[in-house]
Amino acid sequence: MTKVLVLDVHAEIYRDRLKSEFPASAYVLAHRAEDLPRDLSGVDVLISFAIGLRDEFYQRATGLKWIQCLATGVDHVLRCPSLQSTTLLTSGRGVHGAPMRETVLYLMLAVSRDVRQLADEQKAHIWNRRFYNLLLGKTAVVVGVGVVGTAIGQLLKAFGMQVIGVSRTPRTIGGFDAILPTGQLAEAAQRADFLINVLPSNADNDGLFDRTLFAAMKASAYYISAGRGQTVDEAALVTALRERWIAGAGLDVFHTEPLPPDSPFWELPNVFITPHLGGYTIEYEALIMPLIIDNMRAFLAGRQSEMRNIVTH
Repeated sequence: MTKVLVLDVHAEIYRDRLKSEFPASAYVLAHRAEDLPRDLSGVDVLISFAIGLRDEFYQRATGLKWIQCLATGVDHVLRCPSLQSTTLLTSGRGVHGAPMRETVLYLMLAVSRDVRQLADEQKAHIWNRRFYNLLLGKTAVVVGVGVVGTAIGQLLKAFGMQVIGVSRTPRTIGGFDAILPTGQLAEAAQRADFLINVLPSNADNDGLFDRTLFAAMKASAYYISAGRGQTVDEAALVTALRERWIAGAGLDVFHTEPLPPDSPFWELPNVFITPHLGGYTIEYEALIMPLIIDNMRAFLAGRQSEMRNIVTH
């Protein structure tokens, strides 16, 4: 019997759907890493975002055959040295396009229209009409044009923006005016009214958004971060915001999460913060369940090569 561990705050939703499809499997639930049973040796499958799991988990889960990560990025899993090379790893890639494009649009509008001040004025009962800038006619540079970046670019094109993508594999993509290679990132940043970072964390990307890049941006431009915080030199970004090299930033991801109370980002007046909400939607389970069910069916049938989103490690 295959033993499936579901680790998620909504573990029951995943369990109930999987049990209706695969009743012969056994299911163990935990809402937090702290709730996990001590003996994990019998667990065959893990379904989780796995963000809160440390290497100690993989030391204990000695029989783990497959991890279905609910997130697109699996860098936090790959960083654990005790993850066995024989353990199959699949990601949630492909389901985040709609949530992420809405999150990025929200960050863009919130920071460019200074929603923080509007909220303060509402609380103080102040009626203060101010001009705001349209997205129409502005240039959005989307760095990372996978499923998420493509969905973002196509949405922003519908707002009448000029949309430029930046990718390590330049190619023609519908909805983009141009796709530039990563080597031309600084040139693209110079043209951006909104520089949008949806890159995953890896050796090539970490620290890519640095002091030189922020210095190249227009003083009227905004930086939007919704990929991984490790891709950004946060000290350089703080300097760029304090010294007004750029107009502001909408930030959903950070090096350290939760964002520490003493982080300077909290107090910067030209920053709008969300607590890593990118794909965290009420509808998330409904979006990802078809992928999980397809992969589970293939896994149980011994057809691992047919599983979707296999990550090589």
